[in-house]
Amino acid sequence: MKKLLFSLLIITTFIGFNSCQDEFCLDNTTPSLVIEFYNNTERDSLKEIDLIVWANSKDTIFNGTVSKTGNLSLPLDTQNTFVVYHLSMQDELGNGTVDDLTINYTTEDIFVSQACGFKSIYNNVTTTTTKNNWILDSETTKQSINDETEAHVKIYH
Repeated sequence: MKKLLFSLLIITTFIGFNSCQDEFCLDNTTPSLVIEFYNNTERDSLKEIDLIVWANSKDTIFNGTVSKTGNLSLPLDTQNTFVVYHLSMQDELGNGTVDDLTINYTTEDIFVSQACGFKSIYNNVTTTTTKNNWILDSETTKQSINDETEAHVKIYH
């Protein structure tokens, strides 16, 4: 009887340890908005820019240089349907000129997996700029944001 109970305990322990496997989230999660900056006179040419970016009641999200070969990724608010980013173009003396970029969208939550949970994708994306101090034009290139492989917005300056 003791051998049978001992055997059942070992089998139960073995099954218990093997049934609990750690899962890792390897899938893409909620994507960010990708912005590329272009020369307004040569609209196919990327242009380097020194920026400081922040949102209302948020700390600075980005402070640095976006190179000619780079882009800027900004998170969107999954709890709202819009976000306003303040983009301050810095000159060589560190003085900034601020323009606002408003992004409107609808969110859709998609179940990815048990390890990853849900991710949000953004649909019906539109952008507008205000103040127009240094942003001369902008273009929304993707109406849906479900990955970060291509730019979603082009800004001409």
